[in-house]
Amino acid sequence: MPTAGSPSHSAAPTLFDLAARSLTHANVFALSDDQQAVLGHVRRCLADENGPRAVVVVAGAAGTGKSALALTLLGEAVRAGHRARHATGSQAFTTALRKTAGHGSRATQRLLQYFGTAADTAPGRVDLLVCDDAHQLRATSNTRYTPASRRSDRTQAAQLIEAARVVVFLLDEDQAVRPGQIGTCDYLETAARACGATVHTAELTSQHRHRSVRYDSWVRALLGLDDAPCLPTSWNAEEEPAPRFELRVADSPGELQQLLRAKTRLGASARITAGLCWPWTDARPGNPLADDIVIGDWRRPWSVKGQRTVNGQPPSPLWAIDPAGAGQIGSVYSAQGFEYDYGGVILGPDLLWRDDRWVTDPAATHDDALDGATADDVDLWVRRTYRVLLTRARAGTVVYSTDTETRALLHAVIDA
Repeated sequence: MPTAGSPSHSAAPTLFDLAARSLTHANVFALSDDQQAVLGHVRRCLADENGPRAVVVVAGAAGTGKSALALTLLGEAVRAGHRARHATGSQAFTTALRKTAGHGSRATQRLLQYFGTAADTAPGRVDLLVCDDAHQLRATSNTRYTPASRRSDRTQAAQLIEAARVVVFLLDEDQAVRPGQIGTCDYLETAARACGATVHTAELTSQHRHRSVRYDSWVRALLGLDDAPCLPTSWNAEEEPAPRFELRVADSPGELQQLLRAKTRLGASARITAGLCWPWTDARPGNPLADDIVIGDWRRPWSVKGQRTVNGQPPSPLWAIDPAGAGQIGSVYSAQGFEYDYGGVILGPDLLWRDDRWVTDPAATHDDALDGATADDVDLWVRRTYRVLLTRARAGTVVYSTDTETRALLHAVIDA
């Protein structure tokens, strides 16, 4: 895997920078032992052309190299002459892959699909189907745009499993952040056996993104996502080898922005994200992006909503990789699956620290996807959303909360 190198001086190559080369060359990503073990198992499954259908379920936390492994699997299979496809449930991630790895090549772009289109493949038509971000699987592939003649009562998982001789699902269950996302290890194992497939499970534990092996677990503990919720020890209380992951608290959005600008002046990549606690206005050609996010006298626009460039600003799927995206604030929809050197995260009023516990406020969210959800579901999805936002950076994160009491907690667990 590529590392952050020296992000204080220059931005490191991202997965998208290396995606095209990974389809034509071996060893583009330096895989760890746990990734190599999965690669070896998939090789054996593909070599056994007369064997039973095989399903491989790979779990891994943020930064453990799931997407690098997925592209490595795709590239190796294509170079070996296998019929192979890559699919995700993320419009932003697949669009970015098509823009980078598939740039100028319709044949390559056809390798990069969505779960819905991959599920429409004739059974057994593909040798290998790699399903990244499989936590985003849905019950069926039907949408409101699916004509009645093409609707199916088959589950999306079953359709994907039946499409290929070997199917690999890569997922992080705690990145399911919206209603209808049902991909879990247990669900996929059950679906595979129901289709008569053999099942192999694996877990990725080596950390490739963050400069700290403990950062993701620290974030999980902070947000109460573990079975035994408790606040983590102070981030700066434990010594780590240099370079260490840099975690800081800002007392204003302006300070957060200044801290990130100091990094970008030295060549690092940086983005600011926020919880969906402000309206998100549709941008129109000829009109500037609306400054929807207002915190005191600090105002900034969200990233462009939709698939088209507006007034020179990149569409939402390219916000994280297009340099012009740095001027807008990203949401979980534009940030999930991506990475950059430094990240700023704004905690909005949907997540507050009160009386020694987190309190989530469904009324504070402007995310239409959560309309009608139960309070318990909103609570889980909000905390999972902030975990996604907090784990995008390779070298460091600056966090700011709009709430005074919550900022005090952040100072206590980070600065002490």
